[in-house]
Amino acid sequence: IDPALPNAADLMTSYCADGFEVAVMAKLPEGAVPSNVEITFESVFASLPETIAVLDIGAGGLQSDRAVTEQAMGILAAQGRGFITASQGLNMAGRAADQAGVPSVVVFRDLEVDNQDACVVRRFVDQAAFRARQESSVVLVGRVRPDTISALILWGTANQDDQVAVVPVSAVFLAQE
Repeated sequence: IDPALPNAADLMTSYCADGFEVAVMAKLPEGAVPSNVEITFESVFASLPETIAVLDIGAGGLQSDRAVTEQAMGILAAQGRGFITASQGLNMAGRAADQAGVPSVVVFRDLEVDNQDACVVRRFVDQAAFRARQESSVVLVGRVRPDTISALILWGTANQDDQVAVVPVSAVFLAQE
């Protein structure tokens, strides 16, 4: 959930009531310093308390400064939240999460980085399933769009392979322990 949405708290409540896990998108101010992380996270988690993780897929500001990253990981560790990130360069944020004891995963693919149609999304999910068989798990990021939902439903219906299961991200976090 984008914490800047005016109905973010309502969306979180609705998703949680329907049995879905919710992650909050990282949104730090440009040029953020560690104190900005504390203030931002305090506000975000006060309004979205049931979120289980922070999602930073590139523009959230958590990978731009080591001190900012370490402050963020300290807060996530203290609150028992996870971290989902896109691989960038040396993956400083992922390494900082590991050092802080924060469960973390790297996104294998953003399904809709270019607003792909259902056929492309389904092909991406097939590729992810192949990779998951090799590595035990992968994480995909998608948006709630008709093409994405359609592709996931079609893939799930056609998937006769008992070797791959769609699970919440917390299951991937727990598998790392």
